[in-house]
Amino acid sequence: MTTITPDIQKLMLIFIRTLSIMWLVPLFSSRTVSGIFKAGLSLLIAFLLFDSVETGPLPDNDPVSFLLLIIKEVFTGVTIGFFVRVLFLAVNVAGGIISLQSGFSFARFMDPFSTSQMSIMEEVTNLMAMIIFFAVDAHHVLIKGLAVSLKELPVGAAALNPSLLQYLINTTGKIFATGLRIGAPVITALFLVDLSLGILSRMIPQVNIFIEGVSMKILITAIIFSFSLAVIVPGIVNLFRGLDAEFLKIIRTMA
Repeated sequence: MTTITPDIQKLMLIFIRTLSIMWLVPLFSSRTVSGIFKAGLSLLIAFLLFDSVETGPLPDNDPVSFLLLIIKEVFTGVTIGFFVRVLFLAVNVAGGIISLQSGFSFARFMDPFSTSQMSIMEEVTNLMAMIIFFAVDAHHVLIKGLAVSLKELPVGAAALNPSLLQYLINTTGKIFATGLRIGAPVITALFLVDLSLGILSRMIPQVNIFIEGVSMKILITAIIFSFSLAVIVPGIVNLFRGLDAEFLKIIRTMA
C-alpha cells in the first residue's frame, strides 16, 4: 500500500485552503471561470507558498486524521472567502436599494457571472466593485492574507470559537448599513424626489404623479449616480483597503 509523504500532504492541505478561498471570491467564483483554471491557479499559489509554510506533525498513513485536517482547511478557506464575499454583497445591496427606489428593479436580466437575475444598477455596482478590487491590488492583499493565515494559523490549527461566530454575525449584520453608506448620495436624492412627488400628488390629485414620475426618477438616478462617483468610488476603495487588518482579526479568532 502506497503512503502519502508529509511534503505531499502539506502541499495538498495548502492547496485545499487556497482553493476554498478562491471558490468564494467574486469573479473567480463565477461559473464562467472553469474549475480547471481555479484548481490550477490554487495549485500554483500553494506551490509558491510551500517553502514559507511551517506545519506541525502530519498524520502518517492515517486517512481519518488526514480527512479531519482537510475539513479544517476547507473551513478556514471558506471563512476567509466568505468575508471577502460579504464586502461585495454590501456594494450589491447599495445597487439593490437604488434600483428599488428608482424603478430599475422592474427590468431584470441574467447576470453572466452569478447566473442569477439582477437589475441594471446592481450589475453596474457589482462590476464597479470588481474593477476597484483589482485596481487597488486587493487581490494581492488576498494572497498576502493567505500567506499570513498559513503562518498565524498553521495547517490543522483552526477551531470553531464563539468569538469567530460573533465576529461573522457582526460582519454580516453590517452589510445593509455599509450598502446604505456607499449609496447614500443617490438614495438621499431619490428620497427627496419621492417626497416632492408625494407633495405634488396631494396638490394635483387628478394626475397619477408616481406613475408619470418613473421615467423622471430613472433619469435623475443616472445623473445623480454619475455625479456621485466621486463619493461612491472612494467608499468602495476604503472597503477593500481594510482587508489586511480584517484578515488578522479573522485568523486570530480561529486560533
